[in-house]
Amino acid sequence: MRFCRMWMVCLALAGAVTAAEAKDKAWDQFAPPADKKFDWIQLNSGEWLKGEIKVMYNYTLEFDSDKLSLLKLDMDDVKQIRTAGHQRILVQRGNRETEVLQGKLIVNGEQLKLLSNDEEIDLERTSLISIAGGSARERDNWSGNVAFGLSLRGGNTETTDINTSARVRRRTAESRLSAYYVANYSKATTVDDATGEKSTTKTADSQRLTGYGDWFFTSRLYWKVINAEWYRDPFVNIQNQYSVNTAVGYDVVRTSRTEWTFNAGAGYQRTRFDSVLTGEDDTSDSPFGTISTRLDHEINGDLDFLIEYSARFLNRESGTYTHHVISTLSYDLMADLDLNVSFIWDRIEDPTASESDDGSGGTIVTVPEQDDYQIVVGVAYTF
Repeated sequence: MRFCRMWMVCLALAGAVTAAEAKDKAWDQFAPPADKKFDWIQLNSGEWLKGEIKVMYNYTLEFDSDKLSLLKLDMDDVKQIRTAGHQRILVQRGNRETEVLQGKLIVNGEQLKLLSNDEEIDLERTSLISIAGGSARERDNWSGNVAFGLSLRGGNTETTDINTSARVRRRTAESRLSAYYVANYSKATTVDDATGEKSTTKTADSQRLTGYGDWFFTSRLYWKVINAEWYRDPFVNIQNQYSVNTAVGYDVVRTSRTEWTFNAGAGYQRTRFDSVLTGEDDTSDSPFGTISTRLDHEINGDLDFLIEYSARFLNRESGTYTHHVISTLSYDLMADLDLNVSFIWDRIEDPTASESDDGSGGTIVTVPEQDDYQIVVGVAYTF
């Protein structure tokens, strides 16, 4: 009797498993109806979503749904893709050769199919590097964020600290353009106890603007065609600094959650100083070698970590060695708003001394500190 009951339980479980497998198989075989307006994607959970594919880059698919708004999905979580119209895709053929193709895209599991003018191209999904809508509006290629931080303190000493930053990117199937701007401003106001007069002293006033363009040779190897930068910080005796360089880079890690890239190259820098010692030139020029790396890691669905490091090796008059490091923890607050906590570290190995009048006919020689540190807390809007 007991044996019969066990046998019946086993049969029931087997039936349940078979039914579940049949259900999954039915969903796998399901195909959305022909649609000239909406793109369709299926998640690994079996769910189907309709909307518009914006872009797929760095293993992240941006998908715009009327009801769910803009979704950023790991490609590892996407099982099927069926597009309404043509898409431009970048694929890798062999070890080095890449090619841009255009057509109606169908992805099913590990297989990729592109339909164009009655021609059918079959590829492995692993060859897919990026997707950009073939008929997308220009603005759909752009994304970025704007961050703002403010700190105020009153009492015996009044201080104001303002930090702003902005980053914009244009991404297509075969290239990417990026621009980054960051500015810091601080002032302190003190009150003379004897006279009651207020005096204000500026304690920080720096700006940095960087822009670059990358062109991909393969899915990982790229050429940073041009990287241009303008930098200003009177507190390290730099009135204006201009530089341009070119570099070759390689994406060491590219997964749905982690991107780690490294590049190295050479360039040229010109610096105009705020003040110099008597008899010295107030400008310096130097060729330089440069290395940089960028690590962007998604810790979980709400928390991201980003660190960027760039270094230059120059002549003695231009500082010998300089670097700029920025690391950021970003927490998703709501919708398009993030809370950012950033640590910024700038270093000049051999800063240029400045000279000023001491008010009595003499001079004061000041050598800036080698290192500047800053911690910034702010709110960022992502678009």
